[in-house]
Amino acid sequence: MTRQSFFGFALACAWAWTPFAWAAQPLPPATAVTLAPPLRWPDMPIASRVELDAYRHDTPPAASPLSAFSPAGQRRFLAGLVFGQRGLGGFSFDDLTYDLTREQAWNVLRLFGAERYAAGLATRTRPRPAGARVATLDVAYDELVGASPEASGKPAAVAVYARAFAPAQARLRTLGDRDVELLLRAADRLARIDPTQTRYLLDMQRDVAELERRGRLDRPHVDALYDALLAAHRPDQARALLAAHPILDRQPPPTLHDAPIASDSASLWVARGGRDLWRQPFHLDADAQVVVLGSTGCHFSEAAARSIGADPLLRELFSKHAQWVAPAHDIVAFDALVAWNRAHPAQPLVVLHEDAGLPFVSRFATPTFYFLRQGRVVDTVVGWPGDAQRAALRAGLQKIGLLDTTPAFRESP
Repeated sequence: MTRQSFFGFALACAWAWTPFAWAAQPLPPATAVTLAPPLRWPDMPIASRVELDAYRHDTPPAASPLSAFSPAGQRRFLAGLVFGQRGLGGFSFDDLTYDLTREQAWNVLRLFGAERYAAGLATRTRPRPAGARVATLDVAYDELVGASPEASGKPAAVAVYARAFAPAQARLRTLGDRDVELLLRAADRLARIDPTQTRYLLDMQRDVAELERRGRLDRPHVDALYDALLAAHRPDQARALLAAHPILDRQPPPTLHDAPIASDSASLWVARGGRDLWRQPFHLDADAQVVVLGSTGCHFSEAAARSIGADPLLRELFSKHAQWVAPAHDIVAFDALVAWNRAHPAQPLVVLHEDAGLPFVSRFATPTFYFLRQGRVVDTVVGWPGDAQRAALRAGLQKIGLLDTTPAFRESP
């Protein structure tokens, strides 16, 4: 899996397929008020495109939780749904958070049996105002979404931003509220794709200030800027933003203890207790080592760590010779990082200072295991379909000379 995609892709648990039907769930009776039409729910979670199309065809828009989206938001959300053999396999958080309140997001995700994901979303605190001007940047934003987040899409995304969004940033006050929000979202995407360019963070700060001036600032806007500041290693500014906007409902950022490290050398942020991260060099020239790309938001990474920990031989070798590292943007998930290290003390997770510090990584899919000899990748194992993957790890360890092939060192049945 790629960590919640680059921009909030969540892998949902699988559900068994059952015959599909739905029924109206009436609201409690009321008097002297006008009630909205009762929402219609599928009897079982929608598990395929065919079932989704049937639900939408047979459900009046006013009775569907999907109607809470803006038209463009609904289109993008539905286009981003991924279905597998056992139901929903993934979805994007993007339009869920910017278009919906937490209750509305819960209703939408309930259609697919994934409502538990709504609890921690940085959604709107109040419904989007009705009658807002139509966004003129929706088409350009769709193009930007299509150009990212894969590494191969970076030049295309930069080009779309330069053509469609940078000029609009120059006339910020002439735009409607939704267009200003799309400017913020676009700048956030580019800040994640190209974190070395501070202009995207500056654009985000201007967009947030403009939304605040208009009285339109809400939780997802502040949340995006908070993460961008922390990802840019500006915890003091993130802390000030949190203090000024309690709607953010986030823990204070960690204190970063920097260290002088050569610009062409890889480095890591390491948690050592308290709300602190310490920067240290990452040496990749050992005779033999394993670099594991993992993520706090990837349950496949968690499954791999548990499985390795349950294997005495792999647990010992990984404890001595492997380093679990998360992409640089995972610095925003400090509390999840601490929770991981508490759950897996023999396989602690650290965070890259910059993704470019690992030149042999072209795509940050997690988990991925790189087996290195003197800095050169000898073998790669991708993904964690199950415990059977441990055989591939043992083969990789053998290739770099960390696992003897004699019977005494083989895993017992």
